[in-house]
Amino acid sequence: MKQTTAFWRYSRFVFSVGGAQVFGLLITSLTFPYLVRRLGVETYGLWNYVVAACGFLDVVANPGLGTYTKQQVAAQREGASNLIPNVLALRTLSSLLATVLLLLIASLESRTKVRLLFYWYGIGILVVNLVSSNYLLTALELFHSASLLTIVQQALYAAGIFMFVRSGRDIFWLAGSILISSFFANLAGWVILWQRGFRINGIIDPRQWKKILVPSAHYALSTLMSNLYNRTGHIVVRWFLGERALGLYAAAIRLVEISRHFALIILSVLMPRMALAAKTEAELVRLARFAFVVVAAVSIPLTFGLIATSHLIVPWLMGSKYMEDIQLLRWTAPYIVTASAASLLSGTILYAMGRHRAYLASACSGAIAGMLLYLLLTMTMGLVGSCLAFVLAELVVAVVAYAFVPRGVRSFWKSSVIAYILLSSLGMLVVVRIIETYTSNPLMVIPIGALAYAAISFHHLKKWIMNQLSAFSSATRPLQTSQAR
Repeated sequence: MKQTTAFWRYSRFVFSVGGAQVFGLLITSLTFPYLVRRLGVETYGLWNYVVAACGFLDVVANPGLGTYTKQQVAAQREGASNLIPNVLALRTLSSLLATVLLLLIASLESRTKVRLLFYWYGIGILVVNLVSSNYLLTALELFHSASLLTIVQQALYAAGIFMFVRSGRDIFWLAGSILISSFFANLAGWVILWQRGFRINGIIDPRQWKKILVPSAHYALSTLMSNLYNRTGHIVVRWFLGERALGLYAAAIRLVEISRHFALIILSVLMPRMALAAKTEAELVRLARFAFVVVAAVSIPLTFGLIATSHLIVPWLMGSKYMEDIQLLRWTAPYIVTASAASLLSGTILYAMGRHRAYLASACSGAIAGMLLYLLLTMTMGLVGSCLAFVLAELVVAVVAYAFVPRGVRSFWKSSVIAYILLSSLGMLVVVRIIETYTSNPLMVIPIGALAYAAISFHHLKKWIMNQLSAFSSATRPLQTSQAR
């Protein structure tokens, strides 16, 4: 009975997180095309430039402290609650340093709009991130609460966008919608933690700071490296190709990033369980193999689908000003596979195991390769080169992380299931091409293609799915923590 209850509890976790992701995608499917059309190519590009720069400053404000704390709480649960006061104290000090750097960077900007965005959005996001509670909700497996807050935050954000953003001059309302909705969602998260019995002892002990900072520094460097191979492209494109090219690049990158989130739903649910299972290699291997197949089953057809339907998606979502993104989207679509593999191997398995040095090594490899590729390919191939560098940098992270995961995990790709997924994806493409001979309406082509993939893949994978569900029921044990109940 306990095994069955645990299985259904985790099933509800997946549906909860997945439901929040689906709702977020529905919001994004409305706000993303609305914003790219209302803001215009150049202003949308500048906004993403500011966001990318603030992402680097966030590494200074949160030098791996939240990442380390999440892993520790996931592994120890209530035993790690004494970390929180010291972590918050350290994050306050580092946020002050980040604010000073932000003011310095903003003062060097020649464009008034960009400088004001740094002041308004940059300082605001530092405060919002400081009071974040989502990492604790996830670590304690309070997925239902985290999902509900995500939905509320997304709804408030969308309301602000549709009410106040009418043109590129309203860019500050975009920043305000993000900041206000995120701030109230974070505060609500702390209230939920308090109601669930999570307490902070309030004791700040500077003698513990070194113990916290050493592993956190590895995660901070890893985050910095991640930003380098993910966001350097925005800066390089603006420097070498101009603001219009940046707007086209940012729109294509944003669309594939949104699509990739579907492949990561299972990872956010399984990470805490992997952290608990890190000392038992057999269970860790089983979870890793299960996650790999699920991620592949989502990321591979999404990649194929974007490549096949980009000529329908771009004019439908973005409008005629972004027609050049048809080609760019085809080059960036493989990012869904490479980034999902990197997230599984490095951001989930190595992270859950507490292998912070291996985690850092994979991120550094991606950053070095990414920066070199961005500079070389952008100057030689233009926007296509930037998109290719974006994809290849994640591939380097995945390859290096693969070398560090436990030996038993490395064989997960040797499965006939992956061949079935590829065949199902190819079958989906055939159906899409047939449907396109009758209609070019993306609201018809995309859903029919998705249903075709689901039908074909379920036919091949039905036995595997049932075996995995049975194994999960027999191996999953209830969590030993009152907070997760």
